[in-house]
Amino acid sequence: MELRPVLETAAEFLGSLSPSLIGSAVAQAWKPGLSYRQRFAQWAIGSTVSYYATLAIVALTGWGGLVSQSIGFGIALLAYDATPKLAKAAIDTLASLPARLADRFLPKKD
Repeated sequence: MELRPVLETAAEFLGSLSPSLIGSAVAQAWKPGLSYRQRFAQWAIGSTVSYYATLAIVALTGWGGLVSQSIGFGIALLAYDATPKLAKAAIDTLASLPARLADRFLPKKD
């Protein structure tokens, strides 16, 4: 087994993840006093959300290179703070869905 393809794949993966990691690090610099657990969570959430969101945006728009890296950086800056709000909004929407469907499709009782 050749080591070169493995190293090239690892370098490509880390290169695509680096804007996300740098964006998460910059976001942490704005928030002094975070515990190591919170810092790790911010890195993990920021880089993961940014990586997959950037892949989706690039797949939809066809943008590449510097534009996709800039998008990944920006998403990583915001991902940690936006995740709880997005999760709450999704939970609220899903919790209200049965009542809204019942109101729409079931006849009202007089």
